[in-house]
Formats: sequence, C-alpha cells, structure tokens
Amino acid sequence: MKKYFSLILALATILFFAALVVKNEWHLQHSKSIFIELKPVDPRSILQGDYMALAYELNLQSLKALAGSESKALDQVIFNHSSVPAKVILDSQNRVVRTILDANNSFTGQNLILKNPENRLQALYPASRSFLFAEGLAQCYQKAKYAEFKVNPEGEAILFNLRGEKLQSLNCEKQKSWWEGAIKDL
Repeated sequence: MKKYFSLILALATILFFAALVVKNEWHLQHSKSIFIELKPVDPRSILQGDYMALAYELNLQSLKALAGSESKALDQVIFNHSSVPAKVILDSQNRVVRTILDANNSFTGQNLILKNPENRLQALYPASRSFLFAEGLAQCYQKAKYAEFKVNPEGEAILFNLRGEKLQSLNCEKQKSWWEGAIKDL
C-alpha cells in the first residue's frame, strides 16, 4: 500500500484540479453576463508585469441612506464577513445601475457576492481586483470602461473580459504580434 500512496495522492490531486476547471468552465458557459463600470486605475506593476488594477463603480445606495437608520444592520452585513450578499439592478444592456446590500434577501434583482477584505463599504468588489494581460497591451486595455462578469444565479462572479465604452470587445489580444513582440497597427 505504501508504494501506491504517492500515485493515489497524485491522481486525487489531478482529479481535484480537473473538477475545479470543469466547474469554472461550466460557470462561464452557463452564466449571465453583467457589466460593471470601471474607475480609472494604473495599468502597470514592476513585479507582476502588465496588469490592470481594477476599481468598480458599484453605484451603492448613498452612504447617508446606508448609514442612517440602518447603520446597525449595515455593520452586521459588512463587519467581519469575507463576502457580502448584494442585489444589482441592471439596465437593458445588463450594466449595473445600482447595488443594494441585501443580507435578508428582501430585494429583487441579480444576486452578486461582493468580496470584503477590509471591512469597509468603499472597499467592496466583485470577484477580482486585477486583470492580467500579455506584455505590451497596456495601451489597448487603458481604453476599458466596463468589466464583464459571468454571474451564476447564486451571485458567484468570474471576471471574464474588459469592454469599451459601448460594451464592445477591445480585441487587444488580436493586436499582439507574439513572434515579433510588438503591437500591430490595425
């Protein structure tokens, strides 16, 4: 049995990661796209190479309304919770118009789980704070105005793509000439 232990452990690890890949691929294929407006950010890191740090315009209810008579409820929803349930109201193009923190599931709208690493209302974000891309495409990705998320009915989101002002694809990857290491002029 001892000589097969390593083999069994390796197979179990491979099966675990294969299951994660299949689960996420299913999520991407069968989930609804929503678009969240981006706030301007710096698209370069010396240590990580080209990437875009993302900040989102979630259009939360006004802070005065949230902190008013519901301040205790707001603290209960945000404080010491790694994720916060929310409902997002979408326009006809699936862009987020408004985000409502909804611990009691009392509002109608698309579910969205927000990450809460800092226990602050202003630090809430969906799924990812950065978008990695190939070296040399920073200029193209600076045109991004929306982040496209694939969201399942439970509100779990996966960052899928960055989009332009009219939700058009930026097609940045197609502009890269990989063998020459330069951007093509289209």
